[in-house]
Amino acid sequence: MGADAGEDTRLVGAEVMQALRETGLLAALAPREVGGFQVGPLTEMELIEAVSAVDGSTGWLYWALAGSTARAASMLPAAAVGAVFPPGGPFPLIAFQERAFGNTVVPTRAGLRVDGRWPFGTGAAYADWVLAIGRCASPVYCPWPQAQQLAAVVPASQFEVVDCWDGAGLAATGTVDYRVADVVIPWSRVWPYPVEAPVRGGAHFSFRRAAIKHLGFALGVAKGSIEEFTAHAGHRYGGASRRVPDGLVAQVARSRLAVDAARSLGVEAVTRVWREASDTGAVAESSYRRLRAVARYASEVAFEVCALVARYGDARLVGRQHRAQRALRDIVAGCAHAEMSSLALDEFGRDLLGVEVLGR
Repeated sequence: MGADAGEDTRLVGAEVMQALRETGLLAALAPREVGGFQVGPLTEMELIEAVSAVDGSTGWLYWALAGSTARAASMLPAAAVGAVFPPGGPFPLIAFQERAFGNTVVPTRAGLRVDGRWPFGTGAAYADWVLAIGRCASPVYCPWPQAQQLAAVVPASQFEVVDCWDGAGLAATGTVDYRVADVVIPWSRVWPYPVEAPVRGGAHFSFRRAAIKHLGFALGVAKGSIEEFTAHAGHRYGGASRRVPDGLVAQVARSRLAVDAARSLGVEAVTRVWREASDTGAVAESSYRRLRAVARYASEVAFEVCALVARYGDARLVGRQHRAQRALRDIVAGCAHAEMSSLALDEFGRDLLGVEVLGR
């Protein structure tokens, strides 16, 4: 019922957000130094998978908000931690868009003047803080005169949510723009961006984890969809009164096996990069390209599985609120994310062929 309501309100329900907070899921990825649980990357994938299997929008919001909070926490300057993560208080949530999107920030004596708008700030509607990242307008007054970009953490009282997202899929993610209107952020809550190394969290934040999040999302949506479709088809054709469409039985089997195989590949890929990060403190670009290719592959498997409703659907499966229809729309929207571009497979293929990635 919560997922049904979210299709109309374009927000995850209050009871769902309460559950995500109270179970500690939103703190699961964050560094221990700020009160998070700092779970390993494989557990991270599995948590996102489990939430996404229930509802794609909730799974997407979960990885975006928990992931943004964790990543921001890993790079906050020490002087900002007490304000953003006050001891004994509720665990805060931080949303951010990692690119400047043409925004410029201006150093002043008192702090960093921020005036701009950042698109696709998933989770900002629920966040206690956002990050404002922009090109530094001048080295004057800047504690880091060589910095090209700066990041500032801005409290909810000083940013505005701009509701401008109405997607065909992932409708209830609470994806919005956020605007900061001429606010001066004290230097204690500002730092050069991107950071060279995590301030806290160690190897967990020494490499990009976006592909892990997309992988968990794709696997979860695929799992939820195949379970829903199998239950529906089993009920519809379980008796002797209806003829089973040609190819349906074998296709259900292939789909289940494809999801299981993609998951096994995903577990292997995540385990591999985590071992590399733990051993060396970093992950090679080629290793990340492979992980990203695995996530793209899993997304394509998920799309094929979710599309069973188009190949073997019936009148009961065409309703906008039906879980199987939601899953199909959600995976289409998820595949449109830049991180999951089909170029991920091109780049991995070039690695296999020994061709320079930049040579395309």
